[in-house]
Amino acid sequence: MPYIWNNPDWPSYIYDAEQIKKQHDEYELQKRATDIVFDIIDPETRDRMHARSLSEEILASLQIEGEDISFDSVYSSICKRLDINLETKAKIDKYADDISSIVLDASKNFEVLSILRIKQWHSLLFSSMVGLKPKNIGEYRKGPVYISRWNSGDHEIIYEGIPVERIDTEMEQLIDFINDDNEKSPLIKCAIASLWFLCIHPFEDGNGRISRAISDYVLSKGFNETYRVYSMSSIILKNRAEYYKLLNEISAQSKSLNLTPWLLWNINIAIHAKKEAVKTVEKSMKLTRFMKNLDPSIYNSRELSMLFRLADGTFEGKLSTDKWAKMNKCSPAAASRDIQHLLKEGLLIPSGEKGPKTGYFLSPTILENSRHTNF
Repeated sequence: MPYIWNNPDWPSYIYDAEQIKKQHDEYELQKRATDIVFDIIDPETRDRMHARSLSEEILASLQIEGEDISFDSVYSSICKRLDINLETKAKIDKYADDISSIVLDASKNFEVLSILRIKQWHSLLFSSMVGLKPKNIGEYRKGPVYISRWNSGDHEIIYEGIPVERIDTEMEQLIDFINDDNEKSPLIKCAIASLWFLCIHPFEDGNGRISRAISDYVLSKGFNETYRVYSMSSIILKNRAEYYKLLNEISAQSKSLNLTPWLLWNINIAIHAKKEAVKTVEKSMKLTRFMKNLDPSIYNSRELSMLFRLADGTFEGKLSTDKWAKMNKCSPAAASRDIQHLLKEGLLIPSGEKGPKTGYFLSPTILENSRHTNF
């Protein structure tokens, strides 16, 4: 079966510059708007947004591949490394620390990219992971690798990575491309580099996650980003089926090296990521004002901590007395008094269920309530 790397001109890609420019101009407009909004927020809010964006990038990148991890563990690890104070501490998780190291190195270390560094990312990705791991961690695969699809019980190979004997040469070419001054737009360059890496598929497993780390590196270095306020992987996750479909259409053929559809799709993803970032800035500013205007003489530390978690979206599911007691390491009686106090203040609303299933949610208008936020 022919694949893109069978093309005699591989990896000399082409694209329609006119089409790309039109879409890229739209991205530049959205980026400027996002940068303006981001510049006006206070440093504390900016730091928290940066940490949250990196955490969301990690979670989404894993979820694209069907894996999951605790947001709290990742967020806590990122905040610790960025010296950001947290109201609550998550359980220490070695795996969360390792994958946090990957995204921080990719997004903050602008030294030239090397084969060794990519292999170190691969080691961090799998060394402390629980479950099935590749045989060769931190090293290229020793045999062929296939991407398969199951359909009604039938097994179909849809892609094969570049032959083992070509990996070293192919990766050196890719590294040269990443480190050289060629594509002027970091956004275009990161999309090409990510696809190129996926087509090589140098590792047994983890290629998708490493490709997105490479994309982070190219974007962050190209735009000289000190802070990250968006998550590309979060938008890719929402469009995962389309992502894999397009990737397969380009890689599982050898007739064309035209990357125009891939580049247009990635630019569009970036535009949506920037738009989502603006919404996040608005929410974060409201959250910051809300928390600063809660009187600590009225609300105890447990209440302030839980209100923050409920308002910033990191608390999953409905709140119960048992959850409150466990998270705050207090008695059920104290948890019940706290909850009743917040109900009286109008900050919490009951779920409507009775008995042991009774739950509570943050009032949906909480961040708009001028009584508490002084908006």
